[in-house]
Amino acid sequence: MFNFKDELSRFQPIMEIDQIEESLHPSQMQDLLDILQHIAKEKKQTPPQE
Repeated sequence: MFNFKDELSRFQPIMEIDQIEESLHPSQMQDLLDILQHIAKEKKQTPPQE
C-alpha cells in the first residue's frame, strides 16, 4: 500500500533553473546543447511512422 509519509520523506526537490546553470560548467552546457541539437536534427530527418 502507498505510504504517503514514507514517500514524502524521500522527496528530493529539483534544482531551480538558476541553480542548474550555476552548477554546470560552460563546456558541459555546450555539450548539452550539442546533444539537444543532434536529437532535434534526427527528429526532422526521421520519416513519420504509421
